[in-house]
Amino acid sequence: MGKINSGRKKKSSLHSDPMVSVVQNFYDNASNRLGDIAQRIGHDQDMSAVRKMIYSSICKMNMLTLQENLRATILIARNAEDIDVFFSLSYTNRMDWVLMLLNGDI
Repeated sequence: MGKINSGRKKKSSLHSDPMVSVVQNFYDNASNRLGDIAQRIGHDQDMSAVRKMIYSSICKMNMLTLQENLRATILIARNAEDIDVFFSLSYTNRMDWVLMLLNGDI
């Protein structure tokens, strides 16, 4: 006796379809790249806020010219360790440290 055909076709497994694999790889790569881009944008925004805080803090010292304020801000913002040191110091020590930085002593 022959097999009875129920009229239903056997579903092919999606996982065995090579096109699904290609699309999945494309999706995974795109997702990773978008995550990287979002992280970079977030970091850039964070650094922008830090630069503003550095500049504002230096300006409050009222001891430097505009050019010195800008130069000190740029010098400090270029290095994460300098940012940490700058914000860890007391107000008085911060003024001395900025002067040392501008004079090339550190």
